[in-house]
Amino acid sequence: MPLTEEEIQKCREAFQAFDKDGSGTIDRFELRVVLEAMGQTPSEEEIFQMISEVDEDMSGQIDFSEFLRVIEKQKNAHEVDDETDMIDAFVAMGGNADKTGSVDSEKLIRVIKYEFGLTIDIEVCTILLVTTPFYLCFLSLNLRSFFLQMLIQQIDADGSGSIEYEEFKTLLS
Repeated sequence: MPLTEEEIQKCREAFQAFDKDGSGTIDRFELRVVLEAMGQTPSEEEIFQMISEVDEDMSGQIDFSEFLRVIEKQKNAHEVDDETDMIDAFVAMGGNADKTGSVDSEKLIRVIKYEFGLTIDIEVCTILLVTTPFYLCFLSLNLRSFFLQMLIQQIDADGSGSIEYEEFKTLLS
């Protein structure tokens, strides 16, 4: 996926900020600082590989157009990893690697509630004043289950009771 105009502008600003000598190029030391400032943590080998893959003039340094290709490549690699992780989770829940099949909504609810212990916290301030802790706990658990089921029902666009890949992706995004 190509960089947006906003991303290109941020890259230009980063490039200029780290081109300390104003030469219009960034060497491997400056590249590391730039990538770390953008939240990435490449190894020395990855930096060398990035430079050699885009260094068309074999200068050992990167000019701005070469720099944009490095950033775009990193962005695309990250997006591929995210998609792969999503497919792996879908398969682990019962779907297929080719994004076909589905996940049973009841199984998904069980996994969310019990295996991961994820809950949806509901504020019940008015109920706090008139209930004992036992009832409050019971009510809170029932509300959490109810809202989790409502969320699944909203995601299950076709009402099949099964979550297809795109629905699964929407739920986890």
